[in-house]
Amino acid sequence: MSEVKKRITITVDPHLAGYAEQLVQAGKAESVSAAFNEAMAIKRQRDQHALAKLRERAAHADPARVERMRRHIEAQSRAAGFEVAAGE
Repeated sequence: MSEVKKRITITVDPHLAGYAEQLVQAGKAESVSAAFNEAMAIKRQRDQHALAKLRERAAHADPARVERMRRHIEAQSRAAGFEVAAGE
């Protein structure tokens, strides 16, 4: 990776830290930092893929059905005592 790395401090669950250390010992990661970098890269890729699928589905949504669902959700929100701003 050609980007300059940014140093951060994180607190992780002991079992995750242990697993990252095992990956390093087994030669499956260069360092604990590399293991966490890879995990975050995978998470980011998964999130981006899910968002792309959501946007694709939204592009093909039936506007009338979406409006009915929006009105139903607003009615449920109001019945539960939440204020719903116009257009939300």
